[in-house]
Amino acid sequence: MFRGFGIFRASTWVNLTKFAIVFIVAMNLARLDRLTGIAAGLALAALVLVWLATRLGLLPVGGDSPEWRRLIRRHGPALTKRYRQLVRINAYGAEEFDKWRDELVRFRESTKLSLDEKDIARFDALATRMVSKWASAQPDARIPEAMEEITPQDYEHLCADLLRKAGWEAEVTGQSGDQGIDILAQRHDMTVALQCKLYFGNPVGNKAVQEAHAAAGYVDADYAVVVSNRDFTNSAEQLARKLGVLLVHHSELPDLETMLQPAR
Repeated sequence: MFRGFGIFRASTWVNLTKFAIVFIVAMNLARLDRLTGIAAGLALAALVLVWLATRLGLLPVGGDSPEWRRLIRRHGPALTKRYRQLVRINAYGAEEFDKWRDELVRFRESTKLSLDEKDIARFDALATRMVSKWASAQPDARIPEAMEEITPQDYEHLCADLLRKAGWEAEVTGQSGDQGIDILAQRHDMTVALQCKLYFGNPVGNKAVQEAHAAAGYVDADYAVVVSNRDFTNSAEQLARKLGVLLVHHSELPDLETMLQPAR
């Protein structure tokens, strides 16, 4: 009956207690000593108010601090991107969260969020629930980990399809004579050279950035982009900033034009 009410999901007793308090107060205000139609209406109204307050972050869910939710929402785009990069589907169809858990440690340290040992697991569970919902709400293709399920060529065509759906003219260049370019994309007055890196192990490193930069210069493209299903090393990110190469996850390709605007 209450499946749609998220307040019953994490800690039923905490939320029932909150509801009972509000219900008793409502009955006292109405001077009712037994359950009547009016009392039932007040109970339903109180339940809805508790649910709305919880959804707005005014009340904690299952002991979760509203400050946690605000912090996670503030960094929502970055967390969603990292979730897509780090949570992988293995050869057996199961999600692997090991690298994502490590990222949450880094997130807490970077934001200087100090938690008691007993609160860490609850915060991580909340962050995972919120971010996974954001990640699944947008078109995404988390690539299966099993190499036999997709080839680098398949990945190039997947990326090109994402660009075409976003209004780009995208051509997969093929294996010969492409000078390191996998996709050449055009829209309006922009020409973009993209290098696609399908990785199932370590993050993408400097070599991909150097190749994309050189290839874009070879074909006189306006921008160089490296797109991958994985994350990038710190040195690759530093080199990309210096050379003006954009590093993206393939789920960001529909927003490529917007991401390139600041550089124009």
